[in-house]
Amino acid sequence: MKEYKFTSTWFKDVAEQNWIELFKLYPEKPKRLLEIGCYEGRATAWLCDNILEIGAEYDVIDTFGGSLEESGMNIKDQLQENISYIENNFKHNISYHPNIKFNIYKGYSQKILPTLPQIETYDFIYIDASHRADDTFVDAYYANKMLKSGGILIFDDFGWKDPQNLHPVNSPQLGVEVFNTMYNDYYSVIFQGYQVFFIKN
Repeated sequence: MKEYKFTSTWFKDVAEQNWIELFKLYPEKPKRLLEIGCYEGRATAWLCDNILEIGAEYDVIDTFGGSLEESGMNIKDQLQENISYIENNFKHNISYHPNIKFNIYKGYSQKILPTLPQIETYDFIYIDASHRADDTFVDAYYANKMLKSGGILIFDDFGWKDPQNLHPVNSPQLGVEVFNTMYNDYYSVIFQGYQVFFIKN
């Protein structure tokens, strides 16, 4: 029996039912995945438990520092302790899935993404890293280069606002909207709520 280590229920509360419906509409199992921002791996574990088949390749990018601007998300006051706690939880959680080929890239996505092959290799990309609009757009810019035709692109936190600073740059929404404006000939929006789901034409 799996004993996952999670400190929040955000995925189950906000996203799970929509992801269930998504994979009913698009039942083909993704073979190569990229998750940009994984935290403790709640979405990661859900995909492994419910969707992925043996041998799937799963790339993950995260600083493992948590989301500093969201109240209740920090485990420790000291950043290094926070990183160790979150990273250890993530590695514990994926240890239940030895048949999935994980590659973990520790650091900021804006530094790591340009170093990855800029070819269309991923079937599924999930963006859930920075809550800034500009960072979100940069993540999406590189995701577009690496997502196959027919691939699924999900943005988290489209509906999130920073209660301490409501300027649009402090929410992913503007970054997603700019991406959609620039690339709308190449994508179809299949769901929009707190998250946004795109499929690449």
